Amino acid sequence: MPRPPHRDAERYGGGDPRLDEALDQIADGLIFFDRQWRYTYLNRAAERYLRLTADEVVGKTLGALFPGDPAEQDFGGPLRRAMENGEVTYVRAYHATLDLWLETRTYPTVEGIAVHMRDVSDLERQRRELDEATQRAVRMSSLLDISNEAFITEDLEYRVTYWNSGAEQIYGWTRDEAIGRDIRDLIYDDATRFDEPAATLAATGRWSGELQQRSKDGRRIIVACRWQAIVDDEGRPTSYFAVNSDVTALREQQEQQNRARRLESLGTLAGGIAHDLNNVLTPLLMSVQLLRTMQPAREQEELLDGMQSAITRGANMISQVLSFARGVEGARDAVHAASLIDELGTLTLAVLPKSIDVEIEHAEVPPLWGDATQILQVLVNLVTNARDAMPDGGTLRISVQEQEVTASPEGRSVLEPGRYVAVAVEDSGLGMSPDVQSRIFEPFFTTKNPGDGTGLGLASSLAIARSHGGYLQVHSETGVGSRFTLFVPAVDDTQKADAETSIPDVELMSGHGELVLVIDDEESIRTIVSQTLTRNGYRTVQAQNGRDAMALLHEHAGSVRLVFTDMMMPIMDGAATATYVMENHPGVAIVASSGLSASAAVDRARDAGVRHFISKPFTAETLLRTIRDALIEESPPG
Repeated sequence: MPRPPHRDAERYGGGDPRLDEALDQIADGLIFFDRQWRYTYLNRAAERYLRLTADEVVGKTLGALFPGDPAEQDFGGPLRRAMENGEVTYVRAYHATLDLWLETRTYPTVEGIAVHMRDVSDLERQRRELDEATQRAVRMSSLLDISNEAFITEDLEYRVTYWNSGAEQIYGWTRDEAIGRDIRDLIYDDATRFDEPAATLAATGRWSGELQQRSKDGRRIIVACRWQAIVDDEGRPTSYFAVNSDVTALREQQEQQNRARRLESLGTLAGGIAHDLNNVLTPLLMSVQLLRTMQPAREQEELLDGMQSAITRGANMISQVLSFARGVEGARDAVHAASLIDELGTLTLAVLPKSIDVEIEHAEVPPLWGDATQILQVLVNLVTNARDAMPDGGTLRISVQEQEVTASPEGRSVLEPGRYVAVAVEDSGLGMSPDVQSRIFEPFFTTKNPGDGTGLGLASSLAIARSHGGYLQVHSETGVGSRFTLFVPAVDDTQKADAETSIPDVELMSGHGELVLVIDDEESIRTIVSQTLTRNGYRTVQAQNGRDAMALLHEHAGSVRLVFTDMMMPIMDGAATATYVMENHPGVAIVASSGLSASAAVDRARDAGVRHFISKPFTAETLLRTIRDALIEESPPG
């Protein structure tokens, strides 16, 4: 069907059909209006836009064809300005009726206006998609900045291209400082740590694991890493994306838990060993004391003195192992620093290499309040460490002075203000770096070769110092030496009075024929206890466990005055035995004994009402006095 001629055909060549054909080839729409707003011409593209043919449009007015058109708000004004004022106008907007985004330019003509229309819906959709993607990226960037994890992108040369707020928090470098930097120089002390994971990332496109990295201030941090290669459509990597999490605190917490479990295991092991060793030492100690009653010669007396001293020292060291492993406090008494230094000389100073010069500075100081064996153990540990720090020789200085503390050393709230005895052990050895100093009190940490140290010496020393209300201070410089200072509270007036009134009465309390039932699964202990009691006026019968004791109690009903029982026995332990005695023989006194005073059996016996305990190993004096006290307590008044 032939198209209507262009109203301005004469201006464009007298209605030349070639002009119409040329205008129809244009991809953009072209519409002409006269001054009465009637359509006079539209090309093929305009027909597609309007979804109407030229026959349906030409001669009709704009308002009649699209009455109430909502596009009037965007397109009407520019059209009228072109018609009325002769302006060339431009508008880009959405035409709801046509469901198109149109870009229009309106030109004035002799007869009216010409409107050039271009469909930009695809471009607008792309623009909007780009805007939405940009907004999503902005929102994603905001979310990434909220995260505590480090989100980092790098180019193929490992130069940082993105660095979020989490990375700033973890590493200390700002975004401006980090972008453009080589990640290997930025967060690694040793770039070789990065090489193997980076090779895996390049080969497989991903890597995950933990690495030791470095923050801006030089702190070493442990980081859990998840790395991913970003690839193009052909699968070739274009950049790398890393998500890094600081797990330093978590790993330290886990390590502390592991140490706690190791210490718990150590405590269990120590408890078992202590119990067995105390059972061995008990008959030895009491045998020595029995031998003393046989009027030995002077030379024999000296041998007995040495044996008793060694046994006592061994028992004290076992007690100290339990103090560290299970928190059992030692006895507290007034201790003279001078006597400690003398004993320290006997134990360690005499066996130091000749290449080490020893200087000791004594000062008049008050007694300190504590456990002599525990404090001596601390000093032995410090001297041993000082020796190891001077493999080629040097000078060891030990000094004692009184010190008034008003502010805690090293700025820590570890010491209450007051008077302290300060014992310093100083060497001229290798010294320690700040990093080593920060870890020396950690259990199982050691700088010594495998087999040369357990890593418990300084940890136990600090535990002892703190249990005394004191502190262990350290100062060291690499290549200069180290100085450890042990602070222990000095004896105050109340403690001095207690110490003076606590001197034991050496008079032994003998029996008067009372029958004592001795129960212990160790035959040597039953024998030596029975011998000691018999030599001091008591009668005895023996049982190796609680079940046998029940039979003997029945056999000697009314005659047994006191039961002396071990707490840890097979078949029927001391707690169960004590409960049976109190329920079935209420007039019989009970004394409990244990090689491990913190055992569950002792706690159960105490809960059942047992009031008299002796820790192994014990002396004859302790045994006799405790039995006499228990008998007096159970005797009816009058």
